[in-house]
Amino acid sequence: MDTSASECTKRFLMTVLTLGVLATACSSTPEKPGVVPEPDGGTSGGGDGGPIIEVPEDGGTIVTGTLSGTLTEAGSPYRVLGDAQGVVTIPKGQVLTVQPGVILDFKGRPEVTEADVESGAADSVMNHHDGRVEVRVYGGIQVRGTADKPVLLTSTNRYGWWGMNFFGENSVGDGDPVFEHMVFEKVRKNDYNGNRDKTRGALWAYYPGPVMIRHSVFRDNMASAKCGALDLMFTVGSRVEDTLFEGNRTSDIDRFAQAGTSSMAGGGAMCVTHGRDSVVRGNTFRDNGLEAFRGAVTSSLEPRPILAWPNSQNTYDLGGGGVLHYFQPNNDLVEDNLFEGNFVTQGPAAAIYLEDMGTRALTLRGNRFLENRSGAGGVVVCNRGSGAVELVVAADNVFTGNTANGRPAPNVSGDCTTAAQ
Repeated sequence: MDTSASECTKRFLMTVLTLGVLATACSSTPEKPGVVPEPDGGTSGGGDGGPIIEVPEDGGTIVTGTLSGTLTEAGSPYRVLGDAQGVVTIPKGQVLTVQPGVILDFKGRPEVTEADVESGAADSVMNHHDGRVEVRVYGGIQVRGTADKPVLLTSTNRYGWWGMNFFGENSVGDGDPVFEHMVFEKVRKNDYNGNRDKTRGALWAYYPGPVMIRHSVFRDNMASAKCGALDLMFTVGSRVEDTLFEGNRTSDIDRFAQAGTSSMAGGGAMCVTHGRDSVVRGNTFRDNGLEAFRGAVTSSLEPRPILAWPNSQNTYDLGGGGVLHYFQPNNDLVEDNLFEGNFVTQGPAAAIYLEDMGTRALTLRGNRFLENRSGAGGVVVCNRGSGAVELVVAADNVFTGNTANGRPAPNVSGDCTTAAQ
């Protein structure tokens, strides 16, 4: 791991070792550093929102250009600044292993972020971008927290961080990514009208293999195009299980949009894009949302609707879905999840939007859909079916209190053929 040490303070001594060996530092952190204990010594759950983990002000390890090797609780918190371009890389041929109790603070350079204000545009939606940090994964990553000692990926920069990105075949070869007992939060991918690595999925897993995510929390993340917290793009056999998605947003702002135009944003919490054989099971999706605007100044944004199918432009790579957006699903399963209080403003699919469906492309089984809201369509919207039965909706799914444009929402709408098994 590449590290560079800042000036030593009286509170800790930092030792920097090169050639991939991690630097460690003394600190006055408790036995479970950063985890706020309950009176009985357990871990605070913060209600249902996952563990509350504080970033210690003292001690830790400074990280600049690269991450690899093993991150330990003793070296935590890891204060990730990035290189001169605001990037930290997991290099090809190397593996990053993150042990239980580690805190990664992707703080970047907050003073640079604070000062990044366009001349004469104090309220621009493009302010406060410089100085934030992005993680690029070309090697392997294994995040291995435990229930007692989860791993935290966060940012103390008030404007967040650019999240974690994979790059297709360039990220393959050093083991499939695993994320267990992890909290992933405070990503702001708001380079409006920018490239995918700055607009799509706080964790953009463009990875042609399996991605495993279990017993984790994605909260308070925002993307500006699609997939607020997570995008599984071209993955095969991925699993997302026993994970909480709460308070994530896709908030599209098109600075160049004309009045009366529509957005193609989608997936308030998560997308599965061109993937196959994925399993989304036993998760909770709560208070995630999808919304779209036009304008360049925060104080005068105008809401835009989500483009629906069919449309006069014959555009079909569409958006929608307060929680999930599937594009070209293939033998995917959504099972035993709770969808509660999610929304899409002026758009279709209070919970799940499905686009370009083949035969039995997706199965819904044992899910609960409670009090979700949309501007149009049903709770699940399935469009552009091209098979015999494209969507399987088992009889054990529960739909309660969902609305579309203020009225009771149909459970399923669109042009796909559905069956119960």
